[in-house]
Amino acid sequence: MALEISVKPVTTKSEMMDFIKLPWKIYAGDPNWVPPLIFDMKRKFSARHNHFFDHAEGEYFLAYRGSEPVGRITAHLDRNYDEHWGGKTGHFGWIESVNDVAVAKALLEAAADWLRTRGRDKMQGPFNFNINDECGLLIDGFDTPPMFMMTHHPSYYGRMMDELGLEKAQDLYAYRMDTTAEAPEDISRFAEAVRANEDIVVRNWNFKDFDREMDRWLEVYNSAWEKNWGAVLMSEKEFKAHAFEMKYLVDMRLAFFAETKDGEIMGAALTLPNMNEYFQQMNGRVYNALPTLWYSMLVKKKFRSCRVVTLGVKEEFRKTGIGAVFYVDTLNAAKRLGYEWGEMSWILESNDAMNRAIVKMGGEIYKTYRIYETSV
Repeated sequence: MALEISVKPVTTKSEMMDFIKLPWKIYAGDPNWVPPLIFDMKRKFSARHNHFFDHAEGEYFLAYRGSEPVGRITAHLDRNYDEHWGGKTGHFGWIESVNDVAVAKALLEAAADWLRTRGRDKMQGPFNFNINDECGLLIDGFDTPPMFMMTHHPSYYGRMMDELGLEKAQDLYAYRMDTTAEAPEDISRFAEAVRANEDIVVRNWNFKDFDREMDRWLEVYNSAWEKNWGAVLMSEKEFKAHAFEMKYLVDMRLAFFAETKDGEIMGAALTLPNMNEYFQQMNGRVYNALPTLWYSMLVKKKFRSCRVVTLGVKEEFRKTGIGAVFYVDTLNAAKRLGYEWGEMSWILESNDAMNRAIVKMGGEIYKTYRIYETSV
């Protein structure tokens, strides 16, 4: 006789460790899975350490078959999202499940129940925890590992979502582009014409002024994408936590700002080495001090791939052409630094201008992630 499936909130430290370590069971034997760093997961799930919870609340659930953990999910409300988009939508995230639709159904029902009792009528996800973090469920492109700060899932997850009646809210695209490619001649000419404009300055980030550079990046981040689907402004405390991490991740040769001649920020482009090439071998464990580890990776390890994380222009400067300069300069810098290929991710399917530009540069969609929604 099959054991009953039950779903319970996480209430103890040992249950939290079961929640954190469940993916090791789900992805056993998957050569493309990149184990998360356990210390980082502890920090993300801690309301004391993760500033997302300064403006949000949530619950963690574990699914059991008998006494064995077989799935997990979070349900959460984000007041910053509510202020931007209204207060009727809640979110789920961090979903993992064995290949049993009954487990996925029980998890999603638990998250929906939690949101319904808090006045929500719609649930979207997965968001880990909001759109500024990892998000989307992989529905195409399972044959390669994920890029740094991107998700990876078994192929049966999408089938279970469809079977349970969840609908697509938005797809997110990841594009691949080899550095052997050349920028199209017309884009290169256009970029040079923009660069020749004395009113525009495109430069690399300045490590000696890193804190101020991160302030400039946040200015672009919260401006350039605030009208995009699902956008949530990043808070100052969340930003400062990201800034600490970025200091040991950013290769300034792959990071660019565009400014007016008077120093007003127009746009920013940020590309990061693919740390997952390193993390995949670590099985979730880090024994070094974090800054030392990241510095060692950047200086001593040669990465094959990189990820274009952000490339944005403030709305009032979108007709200046600086996006073309960012595309060309990023490609040329990656070539010089010895990267073999790069991923541009993620791009909303509804962002027609960005999708057209990447295709024009030679990028091809090789992974698709989906945000689902359902009424609660």
